[in-house]
Amino acid sequence: MSLRYTLREAINGFAGARVSSFISVSTVAFLLFFTGLFFVLSRNLDHLIVLLKARVDVQVFLSISLDDGEIANLGAKLMNLEGVKEVEFISKELAARSFEQEFGHELFDILEENPLPASFIIHVDEDYRTGDSIRRIAGEAEMQNGVDEVVYHSQALDLLTRFAETARFATILLLLLVTLGSLFVISNTTRLIILARRHHIETMKLVGATNANIRRPFLIEGVFQGTLGGVIAMVAAKFFIEVVHAQWPGVIYVSTGSLVLLIVLGFVFGFLGSFFAVRQFI
Repeated sequence: MSLRYTLREAINGFAGARVSSFISVSTVAFLLFFTGLFFVLSRNLDHLIVLLKARVDVQVFLSISLDDGEIANLGAKLMNLEGVKEVEFISKELAARSFEQEFGHELFDILEENPLPASFIIHVDEDYRTGDSIRRIAGEAEMQNGVDEVVYHSQALDLLTRFAETARFATILLLLLVTLGSLFVISNTTRLIILARRHHIETMKLVGATNANIRRPFLIEGVFQGTLGGVIAMVAAKFFIEVVHAQWPGVIYVSTGSLVLLIVLGFVFGFLGSFFAVRQFI
């Protein structure tokens, strides 16, 4: 059986079952569209966590009674803490200049002396940029002599990490449901097409066509349905992302290549769904 004949039969079957094919394509597109959105959400949360981790440091404010030698000794102790990559000293003068650049001179016009304390900024190693590790390092730093206060912000990191874990779980669960739903819809559509063309199939068998030759057009029809659903889902997801990006620039980060996975999934679902149907009924 020639490839041209197989494609013609597949196209005729696809066009002949317009309603069932439309329902199948629409359902697959709808399911893949929401899968794509959950995937984008999960990827963006992971990206946001990476950015936030790079900014999560521990600031250690020093007692005003420390002299230069005690400050140097404290810095060495902080550097020896597990998970510490670098310790940066911020003098009272540098803290004052940073404050003036950020807020202006009003505070120092009123006060006669610099009220800002010296501090160390602890830059945490990348492998230790988790909420638990940050809290441990902050706790150990706070126990050192000469430390007046320790400030760190790991709550946002913890919250985003929990959201990211939930989004990943939801994406996996949704992908499983989408897989089952797509296979069911495409398989059922292919079954209806087979039943509608049963007389044609019987005629082909009488003239010597093998089961493999008879099945091939139906497999291609299933691939058409799944792939078209994937294309529609990708275009819809891309349009939705562009609309969100136009309203809130930089909120969503995703590459076009990632969305192409929706077409690949549609192709796979289409092939498997039709494969199960033809194996059962032909």
